[in-house]
Amino acid sequence: IPDNVASMVHVYGLHLQKNNEWHPAYEAFCKMKESYVLTMENLNGVTSVKPSGRCVYIVENEMVFSYLINNMQNRDFTLLCTSGQPRSVSLKLIPMILDARVPIYYSGDTDPDGLGIADRLWERFGDAIHMWRMSPADYRKSVSRESMGRTGMTQLEHIEHLQLKETAECIKEKGLVGYQENILTDLLADMMTNFSD
Repeated sequence: IPDNVASMVHVYGLHLQKNNEWHPAYEAFCKMKESYVLTMENLNGVTSVKPSGRCVYIVENEMVFSYLINNMQNRDFTLLCTSGQPRSVSLKLIPMILDARVPIYYSGDTDPDGLGIADRLWERFGDAIHMWRMSPADYRKSVSRESMGRTGMTQLEHIEHLQLKETAECIKEKGLVGYQENILTDLLADMMTNFSD
């Protein structure tokens, strides 16, 4: 029961269908081009979803989520923020998005935790989850001055996704972690390009 409220995801631009009609509350958020918080309780009874745009973007970080919304200039797109490890509501929502036959692009920090989250999503949903700005080249752009601890080194040994493994090797070599905040303009440019295409 507590998970019905505690499990949440921040959402922008996603239409939800309930009782064979598009839920008027979330339609209002989409019309006003505002984000909303979706809990497991809210998702109860939702039968399908309709993304705005031709793909769905998912980010790990709230600040990145806000930056992208504020700089996309009210265009029609769908963006989710998991606030770190995806909770139950996100794991229930993602299959609904995939049923709508749109690709999902996931971007997280290039640190042991971020790579671990991305890797587990890939293990659960396969290649339907596309890694977004998590390559070795993106790591080099996002790298910070913060050192990785011993625990992080152990976490990186368990990464299975091919590209993420390559990024993990780069992190191990440098011993420094990378953050999404350092590649904000690249993330935004990708979304703007996709919108243009």
